[in-house]
Amino acid sequence: MVSDGRTPRLLGVLVTFRRPAELEEILRTLAAQDRSFDRLVVVDNDPTDDARDLVATWCPTAEYVPTAENLGPAGGIAVGMSRLLEGASDDDWLATLDDDDPPAPSTLGALLDFGVATRTVDPSTGAVGVAGVRLDRRRGRYLRVPDVELHGAVRVDSIGGNKWPVYSVAAIRSAGVFRPDLFFGHEELEFGLRLGEAGYSLYASGPLWADLRRTEVEEGRDIQPSLTVTAVGWRRYYSLRNLVRVLRDHGATSGAVYVSVVVGVAKPVANLVVNPRVAWQNLRWNARALRDAWTGRLGRTVEPGS
Repeated sequence: MVSDGRTPRLLGVLVTFRRPAELEEILRTLAAQDRSFDRLVVVDNDPTDDARDLVATWCPTAEYVPTAENLGPAGGIAVGMSRLLEGASDDDWLATLDDDDPPAPSTLGALLDFGVATRTVDPSTGAVGVAGVRLDRRRGRYLRVPDVELHGAVRVDSIGGNKWPVYSVAAIRSAGVFRPDLFFGHEELEFGLRLGEAGYSLYASGPLWADLRRTEVEEGRDIQPSLTVTAVGWRRYYSLRNLVRVLRDHGATSGAVYVSVVVGVAKPVANLVVNPRVAWQNLRWNARALRDAWTGRLGRTVEPGS
C-alpha cells in the first residue's frame, strides 16, 4: 500500500514462549511508553489462557495470535510481520520485540522520530535501532563500532532484537519477512543483510547508542575468540548452524568456512586436553550443526531446552 501522506504509524510484533513473568513485564512497559503502538500483534509460541489474559489486561487493543507449534523467534516474527503488513502503509514502521527485553519508556517514540528524520535524509532507510553491528564477512565475526563514530546516524549491517529494531514497512514488503526456517539465532543478521541487498540502509542512533554504552558495560565490547570450554546447549547449536548458513547464503562463503573450521572444529579439538568430556560433546554437536548448515537442514531440528 502506497503512502497516503498521513503521519506514519508505529506497528509492533512481540513473540513470547513460556515466560509469563517476562511477558507481563514487557506488556506493562509497552503500556507505559510515551509513544504507544497503533497496532500490536503478540505471537505466542506456546499458547496458554494465562498469556492471553495478560495481553488482554495490559494491551487490550493488541491482537493475540496463538501458534499451532513452536515457530521460534524467527517464525513468530514472520507470522506477526505478515499480519501487520495487511492494511499497513509503506510509510509506516514496524518494531520487533523480545519478551525478555523491555524498552525504556521513551525508546520507541525516539526511534520512530529518528527513523522518520533519517528517511528524510536517506530515502533508502530500511531500519533503525538503538545499536547495531557490522559484519566481518571474511571471518564471520561482528565488529565493534568505535565510540568516536557514535554520533548522528550510524550505518550498520544488522540490528539485534535486544536493540529494538524498527523496520520500514516499505523495506519489509520489498525484502520479505523474517526467514522462519532459521527458527532461532541470527535471524536479525540475515534480515539486515537481505535489506542491504535490496538496496536499503540500516542505521543506529549515535546518541542513544552512546548512552547505552555508558550504562551497559558489555555493550559494544570487542569479543575475541577464546579457548574457554563451556557446556553444550541448544542455543549454541542454532547459533553455529544459522551463522554458517546465513554467511553462505549471502555471499560470505569465506566467512562460513572460517567459522566452520575455527569455531566449529578447531576450538573443541584444542580443548580436548583441557576438558575432554565437554570438548567432545561440543565437537559432536558442532559437527551436527555444521552438517545441517551446509546441507540446508533448517527449521526446528533441536528442541529448546535440550
